[in-house]
Amino acid sequence: MKLGSLEIFPASDGPFKLDGGQVFGIVPKALWSRLMNCDDRNRVTIAMTSLVVRHPDGIVLIECGTGRKHNAKMHDIYGLSDDIELVKSLGGLGIRPEDVTAVILSHLHHDHAGSCTRLTDARCREQKDKADCSVPTFPNARYFVQRGEWEQATAPNPITRGTYLPENLLPLKKSGQLKLLDGDGELFDGISVRVTGGHTDFHQATIVQSQGAGVIFAGDAAPLVTCLRPAYNTAFDHHPVETMRAKAELFDLAIRKGWLIWFYHDPHTAAATLKHSTDQPVVENVAIEAPDVGA
Repeated sequence: MKLGSLEIFPASDGPFKLDGGQVFGIVPKALWSRLMNCDDRNRVTIAMTSLVVRHPDGIVLIECGTGRKHNAKMHDIYGLSDDIELVKSLGGLGIRPEDVTAVILSHLHHDHAGSCTRLTDARCREQKDKADCSVPTFPNARYFVQRGEWEQATAPNPITRGTYLPENLLPLKKSGQLKLLDGDGELFDGISVRVTGGHTDFHQATIVQSQGAGVIFAGDAAPLVTCLRPAYNTAFDHHPVETMRAKAELFDLAIRKGWLIWFYHDPHTAAATLKHSTDQPVVENVAIEAPDVGA
């Protein structure tokens, strides 16, 4: 769709299955199961819908999905599909990997940074250490992330080690394509980042605006439409109260400006305008539906 003088598109890295308790945090299954179905392994199907911006400075990709470097066991755990993945989705938009000039990442969990890199040999997939046979997926892109996020991701603790994967990260530094940020700022004309914290200590949202129109890529500050409810936050949040504050501020900004909110993980709605309701914002209009992931 048009966004002022810019064009924006959804690009899918396919379905992603997670335990419902991980997705909904403190909210009990008796409540969240009214909103999303789960399978016999208690998993809900969510999306990984990246935001693509056709900008005068080039093709800007916001978020990168989980990629296809996982071994067979992890493919099964997360219910990944080889039929729907980010590079193929971009190809459907007429965009080749070498056409992407910038990648902006809200944070570096593997379901957001996985397609930053690709394997040079599919036989490496079953290896424990895959960093040496991984290279940047987008060879002409700069990859933007907060410095604090990078530092925590490359020195993970026992809790975060399973989601900050070296093969997604180290090739970006080795290639010289990594661009570390120190706080809020404008990256390109009309494209800026804002540190929200909450989900991770240095999680950032991306704001794209042109000629009065705008879209806020909230990342995991508000991954699903259900997160419009204040208490609905993921179990992965480092600081849930900060997440509640951050998403409320982003929702308020979107409503005041009439801008879109981008819901990266929602299986049905990629972008929507919001309006105030009695105790929480609600969707006013779905502007972009999420690509079908079979949810």
